[in-house]
Amino acid sequence: MNKQEMLEVLAKKTNITKNKCEKVIDEFKKLILEVCEKGDELALKNFGKFRLEEKKARKFLNPQTKRYYFSKPKKVINFKAYKNFKYAIK
Repeated sequence: MNKQEMLEVLAKKTNITKNKCEKVIDEFKKLILEVCEKGDELALKNFGKFRLEEKKARKFLNPQTKRYYFSKPKKVINFKAYKNFKYAIK
């Protein structure tokens, strides 16, 4: 499912226009970024939590050339689903 399909489903289920649904989703995305940039985590009850993690630089091998390369350290947003959400589908 892509964003447009998700907007159509949300608009039908909530009786809200696609435009308003898209604004809500975009603001939610901005909120996640703002909270994570501060170093906090965003925890949503019965859903999961978003937090910022720092990935260390690492050494990896290119199997074709047999050369080693180094990746740069970077920051990524991690989502961890809570158990009740993770195991909801049987």
